[in-house]
Amino acid sequence: MSKRSNKTMRDLSWADLEEWAGTKIVSRGISYQKSGYVKDLSMTEDGDVLAWVRGSENYVTKVSFERNRFSSVCTCPYGGACKHTVAVNFEYLDRLKNNTAVPLADDHDERFRLLEDEELAWEDDDDLIDVGEDEGDELIEEAEHALAGFDASLKKKSKRQLETILSGILKNHPKLIKEMSFSSRLAGKKGCETLAKTVLKAIIITSREPGWRNYWKHTGHTPDYSSIRKGFQQLLDKGCADDVVRLGEKLFTRGIEQVEQSHDEGETADEIANTMPFIFKALAQCSLQDVEKLECAVDFVLRDRYGLMRGVAEFLNKKFGKQTWSDLADRLLVKLGNWKPERPEDAFFRFYGRDNLSDEVIRALENAGRSEEALDICFREAELTGSYERLVRKLRSAGRIKEAEEWIRKGVKATEHKYPGIASSLENELMDIRQRKKDWQFVAALRAEEYFADPCLKTFQDLQKACEKMKVWQAIRKDSLSYLETGACPVGKSGWPLPDTGFVKPEKSRREKPPFTDVLIDIAISEKRVDDIWHWYEFARQRKDTWFGVHRNDDVAIAIAHRYPDRAIRIWKDVAEGLIAETNVGAYKDAAAYLKKVIKTLDESGESAEWAPYLAKLTEKNKRKTRLIQILTVLSGKPIL
Repeated sequence: MSKRSNKTMRDLSWADLEEWAGTKIVSRGISYQKSGYVKDLSMTEDGDVLAWVRGSENYVTKVSFERNRFSSVCTCPYGGACKHTVAVNFEYLDRLKNNTAVPLADDHDERFRLLEDEELAWEDDDDLIDVGEDEGDELIEEAEHALAGFDASLKKKSKRQLETILSGILKNHPKLIKEMSFSSRLAGKKGCETLAKTVLKAIIITSREPGWRNYWKHTGHTPDYSSIRKGFQQLLDKGCADDVVRLGEKLFTRGIEQVEQSHDEGETADEIANTMPFIFKALAQCSLQDVEKLECAVDFVLRDRYGLMRGVAEFLNKKFGKQTWSDLADRLLVKLGNWKPERPEDAFFRFYGRDNLSDEVIRALENAGRSEEALDICFREAELTGSYERLVRKLRSAGRIKEAEEWIRKGVKATEHKYPGIASSLENELMDIRQRKKDWQFVAALRAEEYFADPCLKTFQDLQKACEKMKVWQAIRKDSLSYLETGACPVGKSGWPLPDTGFVKPEKSRREKPPFTDVLIDIAISEKRVDDIWHWYEFARQRKDTWFGVHRNDDVAIAIAHRYPDRAIRIWKDVAEGLIAETNVGAYKDAAAYLKKVIKTLDESGESAEWAPYLAKLTEKNKRKTRLIQILTVLSGKPIL
């Protein structure tokens, strides 16, 4: 055995192994080794460890450990730091522990040949080899020669031999059979009607099964619309645009149903959306009148709830005359006049459909040159549906800033209680108007109202930025922090330097009474006021604030660790022990992360000797928790042997 390999592997710790491969893979590798899956362990002349490992098939694995760095290659699909390489590590360590000799691999061992290609693509945990420019050119040249050789080889094959090769490929790739079958049905000099029937059948079959995805198990099904896209393209090439438009309606309606029944993260919707551009391309070429084309596109948009309208923007940006847009506007105005809400009057989205329809009416009117009518629709719809934001943006773009401000105030008053999100958006519009005017006093007053309505670190910092432009931050800061401690709002009181904005703010209820320790701690952390962080942290703990959780404890510990390492360590220990008490593997792993912070802080403060007795006590207390003990063993830093 190589002295170099023998020495370094004996010093290998659990932490080294988990840092390289990860906890899950290490656990699986141990299981493989204990199950006897590692066979014919041997050493190479360079001191690498070589073995067969049984998996779904037999894999060749080679592992090296030099200068505290692992490198490995395995013929399994995973390739790098996999469970097979971990299993080989443990088998080798087991031989070292038992002083069992490991034989030297024969120079002609077939495993070297099997690993040769793998080593070109995999090296250590870098996943891919770092290939220089010259080396890359050489690899490309080699690949081109290989492909040329393969092409020449095929040309020498007889028809029967080629049929045998193709049969083998199709047997292992059934998807190719489906693709070839569909392509053959599309081929030939078929008319539009026959070709459209083939595509229609494909739409019906493809849209039957909903998409689904299990991301934990890497399983699932995503409908494949590629053949339908190919069919649409062939129809377009044959000049059958009308058939594509007709089929587009079927695709869209069935696609919507399929998306609604699917359980994935948008893969099914994406497949359908990637097919829609063919519909809009066909719509531009079909025999419909221009106004009917636009109306069809708008109808798709109004019915789309899942973002399927890929390609519609390009279609609508095509050159249509003002009269065409005007005709469309008239048709849409009739629909708007006949519109009825689909949801109850008190539902938030009660006018969602109407707002979308009125958006299209406004677009059509503006493209037709009927801008005043478009603005009239905005005025009318604002009070009817609460679409004040749209009206304000239109007024601003028209340069009617004074009117925009008036409608902002009217909109805030109408929505602040029932729809506070709309009111907040309108106030942001006013904020932007005043910032553009450089009216910093009014901007600061708006920021102050935001802060006192919803005190948090962000609103505090926004207020600071505005007040610093006016050179009044120190006075405002004092009142702002006092509010967090006492709950007494200074706005409108004697000596308050900011103007009244004219908005009446609704009272914001808070679960706890002042002082508002969560915000006080956040601000103290951002300003690096360590003693204040600790003061309010202790106050919150004594008051037993319910909002205080693991992450907030961690934030505090990180912020005070440089000045009060003993206090930070105490916090991290409490957090870790609380997680351990939950008695589940996930919590154990989270606990380990906090215990690592304890180790680091002890080292930095020169108190590393305290770690071993604490770990021993923690281990003894939880000795029945097998998985936890394994995790704590990793944290011990001791060699595996």
